[in-house]
Amino acid sequence: MRKLLIMIFAAAALALPVAASAHDGHHNHHHMHGLFTKLSGTGSSFVGAGATASGSIVAGNPLASGTFAATLTTDWSQATSKTGEHGTLLCAPASLALTLTDSASSSNTASSTVTGKTCAFTKSDGTVFRGFFGKGSVTGAGTLSGLTGMERAFLTQKADGTVKGAVFAGFGEVLGQHYTAQKIDAAHKTGTCDGSH
Repeated sequence: MRKLLIMIFAAAALALPVAASAHDGHHNHHHMHGLFTKLSGTGSSFVGAGATASGSIVAGNPLASGTFAATLTTDWSQATSKTGEHGTLLCAPASLALTLTDSASSSNTASSTVTGKTCAFTKSDGTVFRGFFGKGSVTGAGTLSGLTGMERAFLTQKADGTVKGAVFAGFGEVLGQHYTAQKIDAAHKTGTCDGSH
């Protein structure tokens, strides 16, 4: 029942228009306190020791459009596995180097190094989800030069290589709630890779 309630909460939060969080993001952009972006692209398999992903920024504030490039490094020699009624979960320590670039100018960037876990969740029906969840620090350049401090990010990958994710940096209460909702949804798809239950 608890997982069902969490899923309902996540779905409701994700259904909120981007503009709902954009209002807070606009305020943060003025003071350069926060950033929120949604990502969509493709990548090499996350189950390798090294993987790359790239694609587009499809929504966000102050970056509403642009590109992203990510390099994921995973130490699978330190992996742990767990098998349950819904499938098998394999997780290992990982780090992600991520760069976001504004469509308006290639000099407007947000670069970060994020540490966390890469996980592969194989469901009982054979469906495979892969994901990375972590936190680290971000440094902005150009119009984003005022953006510094903590960042949280996640990327999920389907078996066909499709990658989706979100990045939150310097977020306040509204963006924090939005990140939590999206992370819960992504974590359940990857067998609660982030360690939440």
